[in-house]
Amino acid sequence: MWNGDGTVEINGFRVYYTEVECVRRIFERHPETALNLRPKNQLVKNAYMNTLLDLIDIACSAPQELTEEELVDAENTLLDLVGVGFELDWLKKKLEELCVKKNKMETRGEHMRELDRMIVEQRQVLLALEVELKNEENEAVSDSARIGFEDVV
Repeated sequence: MWNGDGTVEINGFRVYYTEVECVRRIFERHPETALNLRPKNQLVKNAYMNTLLDLIDIACSAPQELTEEELVDAENTLLDLVGVGFELDWLKKKLEELCVKKNKMETRGEHMRELDRMIVEQRQVLLALEVELKNEENEAVSDSARIGFEDVV
């Protein structure tokens, strides 16, 4: 139902036209989301819906785009929404998966840096061995060379 202020009412929430599809999809896939919502004031409900949409945007982010602080803030915001009656187990699961991916990425990144450091060290060892081999080859050639008459007499 269209309202005069450019919003549409969906499941008791007034949302802007640009958010209609997202909000409809939330309620189609997770109809329990706002069944137990306690606030009745329309402005408060709208603020909570905007917060929920912001959290979903965060959950859609790539792990490397988020800081640990942003993830902690997102988890706290989720707890706030659950505290006022939202049923968000589905979003909690996604945020937890995002945290796990971020931790794996950080661990993997540390491991990759360690492997790179080890490769650099091994290249230096290999280079030193190649220099030593070249010196040995030069000495072997020098030692095996035939000397001239003048060098003997």
